[in-house]
Amino acid sequence: MSDPGESSTLSRFLDGDFWKTKDRFREDISRCELFHSSSYDLTLDQARDLTAERLHYVMRTPLLRQHLKDQVKDRQQGFITKSLGFTELVCSADMATGVKLGVVCGLYGGAVTNLGSQEQKHTWYLPVADLEFTGMFAMTERGHGSNVRGILTEAHYDPSTQEFIIHTPCDDAQKMYIGNAMKGNYASVFAQLVVDGQTQGPHCFIVPIRDRHGVMSPGVTAIDMKHKEGLHGVDNGILIFDHVRIPSENLLSRFGSVSADGVYSSPIQNKSRRFTAMLAALTPTRLGLTVQAMAAMKLGLIIAVRYSHSRRQFGPKDQDEVKIIEHQTQYLRLMPHLAAVLALVFTTRFASGMMDDALCSGEDLESSRTLQALVPGLKAYSTWQNIQCLQECRECTGGMGFMMENRIPALKCDSDVFVTFEGDNVVMLQVVVRELMSQYSRQMGTNLVGGLIKSWTNSVSDGLRTSVLGFSPDKVGDLRFLLKALNYRERTLQRSLAARLYAKVQKNKDPFFDAWNSCLHHITSLALAHIHRVTLEQFALAVQRCPVQEDRTLLTKFCLLHGTSLLYQERGWYLEHHYLSPSTSRKIRSQLLELCRSVKDEALKVVSDFKVPSCCIQAPIAGIANPRARWAFYPLPDAAHPALSLPQHHSTTSKL
Repeated sequence: MSDPGESSTLSRFLDGDFWKTKDRFREDISRCELFHSSSYDLTLDQARDLTAERLHYVMRTPLLRQHLKDQVKDRQQGFITKSLGFTELVCSADMATGVKLGVVCGLYGGAVTNLGSQEQKHTWYLPVADLEFTGMFAMTERGHGSNVRGILTEAHYDPSTQEFIIHTPCDDAQKMYIGNAMKGNYASVFAQLVVDGQTQGPHCFIVPIRDRHGVMSPGVTAIDMKHKEGLHGVDNGILIFDHVRIPSENLLSRFGSVSADGVYSSPIQNKSRRFTAMLAALTPTRLGLTVQAMAAMKLGLIIAVRYSHSRRQFGPKDQDEVKIIEHQTQYLRLMPHLAAVLALVFTTRFASGMMDDALCSGEDLESSRTLQALVPGLKAYSTWQNIQCLQECRECTGGMGFMMENRIPALKCDSDVFVTFEGDNVVMLQVVVRELMSQYSRQMGTNLVGGLIKSWTNSVSDGLRTSVLGFSPDKVGDLRFLLKALNYRERTLQRSLAARLYAKVQKNKDPFFDAWNSCLHHITSLALAHIHRVTLEQFALAVQRCPVQEDRTLLTKFCLLHGTSLLYQERGWYLEHHYLSPSTSRKIRSQLLELCRSVKDEALKVVSDFKVPSCCIQAPIAGIANPRARWAFYPLPDAAHPALSLPQHHSTTSKL
């Protein structure tokens, strides 16, 4: 469905437990005229003002306003899952508004609610929910982006006045790319805490930037960074602090505090562990980037799939031209991305559910090792997948996809930054592998040599067990085969990386940094192999839980397509490792082509059941009339209309 209304069983399943809330929020967005037109032809100031108006509107909706007030409460069941649902829907309406909501409520709000005391939450965040002021998140510096531990901004404690002095000591310490920097009132600033001459590592402080009339606070300078590739509605800027004094209570005190007479205390004595715990508390904001990427992918696929079912080109001699979706290269380019976004829907729900369970039981997110390996990898995989997906959507819609009226170019520009935002993707993959290798070391125990020998023995038997499947072409249509193959690749890469690092560090006595750096290609391959395996597993588990047989049959085919596509991408590696024979590799290619063909018509139902309102789609080539671009209008494909029947399902011999 393109507009709020009756939900199908599949749309409810894709929306999850909070589908009623999402439907009501879709209605709120659809009623707002601010979201009914694009903003690509506005000036920079006009785009920023429109984004501010849109943000004000969504934060005033009863659903979101109550949700934001709930953010200060502890142990709210399903809070993170619901938050991600709101984030995705706002990003679907306008990416700049969604990103700015993420800055104000996710990043600034997340810093206050995850790093602050209960009193600080009420002081520094509840007013945001009441629209009294807005915040920003100041972590990144000119000289330090992903390496947060090395930030240079200083926070010296002055016991004579019981104040912290926030200072930018050099150009490399300037806070850069700060969202909401030109309009926001307060910033959560990460700085090196110095007490009595001793550095206690990065801590977070609430620093006033400007009052509600726009007057800058003494000692604070904000520089407008102005034009970017995309997200023109987000006012990014540079913050410089010249000995800015703030009260001692402005230090967010969950992980560290300073007494009136200048004595530092923390529930975590080890600086490294304390720093890790601080960043782990901000994990939910990183998962938000995955749903932002999903929102962009869904929009791009809705537009490209609908257009592909409307536009005709070429055909048999003396016959009508065929829909371009009938061309093999068209469905081969689009369908794997549709399968990937479905996998991301279920994997993100799995991750957010784990977070909700951990927080409701009073656990720190740092203690969930599965989450610490999964979330950074999901961020990297989803944002890269989004870039690839939108480029295919652009090309598959031809010249029409190049026109700003049809949304895809803006989606590409707005979401491109996600691959480096909140941590460069290559760095995120290293975070994944550091966690995987820590788990591996714990499994091996203290006797690493014996553990590696045992691991090598297991790998031989593992290869013998699984290669039987690999050399049996008639098995490739079974999801178990695909899961075993992805699992085999991950384990093999993990074992071989452990052996390489051991040889370099223990035998060759190489510095750990040099050893790690020389294995970065291996490391990134392992991280992606881990994420590929998890996404397929979670997709398969979701299919098993699907209560409606017709929906389960449809999702089964997309699940098989996702697994087949992942295996096909790495077929060279599997051939090198003698896991697949050439004939089996050809069988996998044939299966990929057939699965893409078999779901190309049902793709219309899937993109319809994403339930993105027409005002958010906007693209004339997707059947949304636009008086500014009548020349671009293509009628909505018949099968995309909810009142009309869907194409017959092709039978499939594959099974779960």
